[in-house]
Amino acid sequence: MKHFAAGLLAAALAAPALAQQAPPLPRTEFNVVGTIGTLSMYQNIEVPFWTRTIPEVSGGAIRVQLRPFTELGFRGPEIFRLVSQGTLPFASTVLNYNSGEVPINEAADLVGLFGSVEELKRGLDAIRGPYAQFLEQRHGIKLLGFGTYQAQLIYCRDAFTQISDLRGRKIRASGASQQAFVQFIGASPVNIAFAEVQPALASGVVDCGITGALSGYRARWHEAARFLSPLPVNFAVVGHLANLRFWNGLDARVRELLERELRKMEEAIFEQAKSETEIGIACNTGTGPCPEGQPASMRLVPLTPADEALRKRAFAEAVLPEFARRCGGECIRMWNDTIGRLVGVTAR
Repeated sequence: MKHFAAGLLAAALAAPALAQQAPPLPRTEFNVVGTIGTLSMYQNIEVPFWTRTIPEVSGGAIRVQLRPFTELGFRGPEIFRLVSQGTLPFASTVLNYNSGEVPINEAADLVGLFGSVEELKRGLDAIRGPYAQFLEQRHGIKLLGFGTYQAQLIYCRDAFTQISDLRGRKIRASGASQQAFVQFIGASPVNIAFAEVQPALASGVVDCGITGALSGYRARWHEAARFLSPLPVNFAVVGHLANLRFWNGLDARVRELLERELRKMEEAIFEQAKSETEIGIACNTGTGPCPEGQPASMRLVPLTPADEALRKRAFAEAVLPEFARRCGGECIRMWNDTIGRLVGVTAR
């Protein structure tokens, strides 16, 4: 009897320890379409996140096939639609690529709205909840986080001394907000894919282009463009998106793990973006150390008070009114209640 009682006691003591050992996650495999394959967001953060971090923290249960959209024949704007349709289960994409069809995608990244990555992050945090609900209800998309490139700057082939000198030039602009800005300064916006811009600059199809300070260096825009303005136009916000039906079909513990880890990836992306504007300017112009490689010799066009004033006027007189017109009543109420309240601006 004593041996029997001792056995019951040992079993009772062992039961809590056994209960604490959660069963392994179910084996889960899916494809992810990443951002621009030549740039630092993809190479430095997305690749190690999906190929090392997620397999490790899931105990090998979650395996992902990752490819950047630039290697899959996509141009960019179609990614959002393909996630919504379920053709792509998971993708990270620049949200303003699709702002012509879905204006609220550009809500936090309007030209002239924010002047730093820190300000942008606060704006995205303000609108995150209502925007996520909108994506689920209207587009069947689960929002799993944000990212951003560094400040978007203006690269030009020919000389200029201030932004107003760009009147009459053809400027590559991505997203409706950049296009409204380009039109406001009297230039012509041209919508072409990122990978096509460098040869377009070289051949004269476009005179200038807008992209990230480091992104343009990595894509070798400096081989055709000789002049760079440090004016922060906007930032190119990325959304990490999953098809909602696919997402709801995953095991609940897999969803919990992915949500937690993707928010960590978001923080890493924003930390990287903070320093990349200065690094990009240094690499393009040779005005400072370039950890990315051989510095180029673009001429940095000094920012003038007139440039800053022009950007503010463009936001107030063209960018925000055009966004409100495209966005509509329900959308603009969401903007006013979140980002508008944060910055003290009401769109009408």
